[in-house]
Amino acid sequence: MKEIFTAIRSSLSARLSLAVVLFVAVIFVGAFSIMFTEAQDIIKEEAWGKASQTLDGTVLHIDNTLRRVEVASDNMLRVIERNLEKPDSMFTVGKQVLANNRELTGCSISFDPFYYKEKGRYFSAYAYNDGDSILTEQEGTDNYQYHCMDWYLIPKLLDRPYWIEPFMEDATEGIIVKDIFSSYSRPIHDAKGNSVGTFSVDIRLSWFTQTIAKVKPYPHSFCVMLGKGGSYLVHPDTTKLFYETIFTRTLEKPDSLKTALGTSMLAGESGHKMLDYDGEPCHVFYKPFKNTGWSVAIVIPERDIYAPYQRLRSYTLWISAAGLLLLLFFSLIIIRHSMKPLQQLAEATHRIAEGDFSATEARRLRTDEIGQLQRSFTKMQQSLDTYTHELRSETTTLEKRNQELLEAYERAKEDERMKTAILHKMPDKMAVPVAEISTTAKQVCDHLGEQTLDIKKATKTMRDNADQITVLLDEMIRAAQEERRQTHG
Repeated sequence: MKEIFTAIRSSLSARLSLAVVLFVAVIFVGAFSIMFTEAQDIIKEEAWGKASQTLDGTVLHIDNTLRRVEVASDNMLRVIERNLEKPDSMFTVGKQVLANNRELTGCSISFDPFYYKEKGRYFSAYAYNDGDSILTEQEGTDNYQYHCMDWYLIPKLLDRPYWIEPFMEDATEGIIVKDIFSSYSRPIHDAKGNSVGTFSVDIRLSWFTQTIAKVKPYPHSFCVMLGKGGSYLVHPDTTKLFYETIFTRTLEKPDSLKTALGTSMLAGESGHKMLDYDGEPCHVFYKPFKNTGWSVAIVIPERDIYAPYQRLRSYTLWISAAGLLLLLFFSLIIIRHSMKPLQQLAEATHRIAEGDFSATEARRLRTDEIGQLQRSFTKMQQSLDTYTHELRSETTTLEKRNQELLEAYERAKEDERMKTAILHKMPDKMAVPVAEISTTAKQVCDHLGEQTLDIKKATKTMRDNADQITVLLDEMIRAAQEERRQTHG
């Protein structure tokens, strides 16, 4: 790693390529951030719309089916009430109801105890569609007292139609039925308006389950249906059906989100909420059925909603990374090719630094800034070469003059040595003869006495000159002594 950083720092083309890639990467990050934010919002809105439309379509389909059941039941109720004096005709009515409504599985036309005295305590015309044919029987025994069943009692007590919560039918006598049903029950009135029995039609819970199971807008989404008390009527985990409500788990581990969801669904509201399902964040879209008091919800894991976004982001990041690598590769090649003249200039500069000022003609000069640099460098190199030649010529001349000056300096030093030697040696050597001349002239002058004036005059002149020479010698001696002090001092 250290070698890579060293190589990058030592290569201008590598640094420029990295700078270009980093700049483009910053632009990519900014652009992709905006794009991903917008895409996330769009996907979220699309998911909301898709889930809502799916839920609306499912609820509408089930509501329409249940409405058909209600309308068919209302129509047949009039037939029943017009034929109360014909108890055996009730079996025909029941078969006709099932034949005209394939969603229905069973039909019960049940009367109060001893309403038909000839029939005894129990009389309930029951028809059952087993898929191949429609079977009928008279139900009601001491072992099966239908008068105590919810589907019989609730509509009579309320005196209005009522959808019964799903229940398990486990008949062991007569027509064997083992299934879970929900019943739409209506009270039967006689001509005086008195309630005399209950007309009930049954629809399998599996029909709801199959219908709702088809609602799968996303791979891992699922639906749940709650009864009036919050119990699960449809759930992917069948162990929760009828034995668990949406609030059961919240008693053990409080969950305000799930409690709020259950409260809203039981209140017949529509909407959207977030909750954690098995530790995974999920979006829940819920809506009630019109007349049953039940509510259905689509549970969509967040990862399903944003799966296209995640794929888009992953593909974009991979493509961007590959694009940046290719950009780095081609930038490096292009910049190295463009920087090749600079490398040549660097080599030429190195040769100049080593003293090689010989100009070389640049080949295939470019017309851009680098070409201008090449031409300027060539001119500089030629100027340096010319200047070097001139400098060498002047240096030669200066060396010659310097040699002449050295020779003149040596001659001056030799003259100086001769002068110093004369100053040092000659005064001492001249002093004695001059003194002897002066002494001799004095003696001659003294012995001559009254000699002729010319001889005396000549002798005096000789003495005067000897005195002057003595003075000059004294000055030379003092100069020689001063020279010695300066030389040795």
